[in-house]
Amino acid sequence: MKKKKVIRIVVIVLVFLFISNSVATKIIYDSVFARYDRKEEPAPLSDERYADLLNGRENVSVSMDGETLNSYFYDVQNEKGMMIIAPGLHAGADDYIPVVDFFFDAGYDVFAFDPLGCVGSSGKSPRGFSQEVYDLKAVLEYVRANYPGEDIYIFGHSRGGYAATAILDTDEDIKGVVSVSGLNSAMEAIIAFSAKYVGKVANLNYPSLWAYQAMLFGPKMMGIKSQNTISESSVPVLVVQGAEDTTAPKDQYSIYSHESEITGDNCIFYLYSKPEHCGHTDLMYDGDGINKEVFDYILEEFLDSCSDEGSLENAS
Repeated sequence: MKKKKVIRIVVIVLVFLFISNSVATKIIYDSVFARYDRKEEPAPLSDERYADLLNGRENVSVSMDGETLNSYFYDVQNEKGMMIIAPGLHAGADDYIPVVDFFFDAGYDVFAFDPLGCVGSSGKSPRGFSQEVYDLKAVLEYVRANYPGEDIYIFGHSRGGYAATAILDTDEDIKGVVSVSGLNSAMEAIIAFSAKYVGKVANLNYPSLWAYQAMLFGPKMMGIKSQNTISESSVPVLVVQGAEDTTAPKDQYSIYSHESEITGDNCIFYLYSKPEHCGHTDLMYDGDGINKEVFDYILEEFLDSCSDEGSLENAS
């Protein structure tokens, strides 16, 4: 009788701990992925260099499961195709105006969007790293329906860099993908971010974090890793990584950190190490706007090789 009572108590305690941990995990997770509303306009919007670009863009709305994604279309008359910009976490379309300007000047139509739960888009929350994969799917569907016949390219940064490569799990009709500071998987990223707050004990929360995200996005999404989607795809991919990136380090949970596990000849890697401009975001910019060295590489050594005339094998 005593043994049964002890077992019952142990089971009750374990259930209590699991429920408590799950509730705490949800509270912390939801606070990390709270809605992002920018308090002031990003600096590039006041720069006179971008005035014509901003005045000429078309503001459009992309529908997605009852929500709307605030988006912008920049029309350069389809010289090279459509470049879709996928933002990082806690960022929106206008945070990438210098990037938009670069691709626009290079002859690409550009489509930029605010992710769910961010800036001008609806939604109570960005929901998590996996949500932008769904955002990007909705954007791709909209672009193909409204701008048919365009070759499609994707430029993704950070969370957007993960989405840009995760989308390859189901979508092969993309001309090329550029992932800058991209994360390798939603689980690797959330565990790493949690560890920054609570240390190694974050690993103990792995089951709760996995279960909560699986509830939000489905179990299949939890198994999607960029290292696999790139390896199993024929779409050309360029992975750009900053040598001193501390948000998605070159040797931890970034796509770049899994370089040796990415097979096939469709992916090339570019490690940028110029001091003071090789972090998570600053590798895209210098003191006067866009980092020309990085973006000229993206354009000349990768995107030009993705054209019908070029070959990824020739990229260095």
